[in-house]
Amino acid sequence: MKNHIFTAVVIATLSVSCGKKQEKKQEAEEILTVEVQPVMRRNLSEPIVASGVLSSKSEMKLAFKTGGMIRRIYVSEGQAVKEGQLLAELDLSEIDAQVRQAKLGLEKSERDLERVKKLYADEATTLTNVQDATTGFDVAKQSVQVAEFNQKLSRIYAPTSGRILRKISEQGELITPFVPAFILGTGESAYIVNVGLADRDVVKVKMGDNATIYLDAYPNEPFQAKITQIAQTVNPATGTFEAELQIQPNGKKLISGFVAKAEISTGKGASTLAVPIESLVEADKNKAFVYILRNNQSVTKTPVTLGHIFGNNVAIVSGISEGMQIVTKGANFLGDGAKVKSLTANSNN
Repeated sequence: MKNHIFTAVVIATLSVSCGKKQEKKQEAEEILTVEVQPVMRRNLSEPIVASGVLSSKSEMKLAFKTGGMIRRIYVSEGQAVKEGQLLAELDLSEIDAQVRQAKLGLEKSERDLERVKKLYADEATTLTNVQDATTGFDVAKQSVQVAEFNQKLSRIYAPTSGRILRKISEQGELITPFVPAFILGTGESAYIVNVGLADRDVVKVKMGDNATIYLDAYPNEPFQAKITQIAQTVNPATGTFEAELQIQPNGKKLISGFVAKAEISTGKGASTLAVPIESLVEADKNKAFVYILRNNQSVTKTPVTLGHIFGNNVAIVSGISEGMQIVTKGANFLGDGAKVKSLTANSNN
């Protein structure tokens, strides 16, 4: 009886063991789906790094034409405003006095002109005196127009509907003419980053060059951008040439004033074999491995020698050749000889 029990236990143990081996074999033969792309030759170069500040493409700087003390500011930073709304005004005591003075001068010149015309009609004065009085009257009339124009521009009205992005000046502050008091954003628009480039860098870039923007507000979120303008003269204040980069918002909330760092790719380096950085496994200094697709069925783990890193691409010195299909996504889950199902990756990056 005991022998029969022992035999049954042994058979059961062997069955379980065989079952586990069968499961492991099935797991080992599991086919993984990966993305592949051919090894390509690219013109890679070190990106040009520059810093700047994010701003709205449709910003408007609003200022007083005349100088003086700011009597009242009627809006706050971030407030939405409507076209024609009064935003701020200067202390108008001096400006109003100038308007009254100009009007009094106009009244006097008008009386002088009428008196000279009567004298001329009585042949008591000359035509030259009439002409001089007429000129004096016209000058006085223009002076009133100038004074009233300055009086009007001693108040700031919203030229269009929008939002106060920045309030630069404060109530009670003494301000000089044409110094911006507000920055008005006129609705949803493109955002740009203006960066300063040294002369050795500005000659390397061109319109349409791609760039990657990093904002302090989103430290782990790269934003794609393109060069939309390049200054043709140096900025005397900074000694650099300004380049404008238009940024893609990635669905994020962007606010003017964010600090930005730009990495501009010029693509003017030497031609070299390159692979995406995510295709590398077990990287150590200038050594790493990639997985090469064989017969669209399996992969081979292949050692490569690395060159410089250029953004998302790595230059390859040796180990693979142009046209080989390498795994770009899913490499970290593979082993040498693993069975795979391949999908073609987008290789335009």
